[in-house]
Amino acid sequence: MGDKVSIIGTGRMGSAAAKRLAAKGYQLILWNRTKAKAEKLARELNAIVARSPFDAVQEARYAILFLADEDSIYSVLSTFRRLDGAVIINSATVTPHASTRFYEFVKSLGGCYVEAPVLGGPSAVEKGRALFVVSGERLCVNAAKPLLDDLAGEAIVVGEEPEKAAALKLAFNSLLIGNLQLLAEAALLSESYGVDASVFKEVLGKTVFASIVEKYLDRMKRDPHEPASFTLKLAMKDLDYAVRAGFYKGIAEPAISATLNTYRLAVKHGFSESDYTRIYHMLKGKD
Repeated sequence: MGDKVSIIGTGRMGSAAAKRLAAKGYQLILWNRTKAKAEKLARELNAIVARSPFDAVQEARYAILFLADEDSIYSVLSTFRRLDGAVIINSATVTPHASTRFYEFVKSLGGCYVEAPVLGGPSAVEKGRALFVVSGERLCVNAAKPLLDDLAGEAIVVGEEPEKAAALKLAFNSLLIGNLQLLAEAALLSESYGVDASVFKEVLGKTVFASIVEKYLDRMKRDPHEPASFTLKLAMKDLDYAVRAGFYKGIAEPAISATLNTYRLAVKHGFSESDYTRIYHMLKGKD
């Protein structure tokens, strides 16, 4: 049997990671704020459900955090009392400022902290095709690397300061989400003048935008009530974190700020749990 790994947070991403690691032979200890979710997954994977995050960490060599936001991570870390060399891997999207605070806290308890956010959705994680960007002290990253290599399609180390991976993830998400909003606006502009949607797709498919059109154009037009891979509410949170990260460094981010305002409006209009690509429907004025 493989090493014991705790998965803290068994939502879409945490569940996908758990399934991937179970298939690789790791022994899993699961914790989720909603215990029933962890119990259901544990039955499927023959895993253990921990009573608390600290219990989960005490029983494992590694703990991977797949939590929704910084407040959730602060809440979980506050339950820790000692870590005795445990490797804490954060795969949630956070600000660089928070990443540094988490690193300092984990280190003060005798643990290793590694920032390792994911570029890719739950399906890519479960299939071992996701890209992880990784940063942290070299000793800690080296300790985490075997696990991350089993979990990821690829894991790229970007530096020894944990904040670097956090910043890169926010940069990526901002670029992706901003481009999706522009794609939605461009599609609506074309449609408003009677251009057939198939023609729009065909033309853009022969340009530099081919890959993003192929992957996202049809997806963004699906029913906004379908289950989301990544919710619009979480996309809004990531944009907000990106704006904050820029503020800490004195960087103006007018385009990211404008996209954030659009996503805030979408949440206000009831698209909170829709897939983040469905910004198209909000812009079109339909729910």
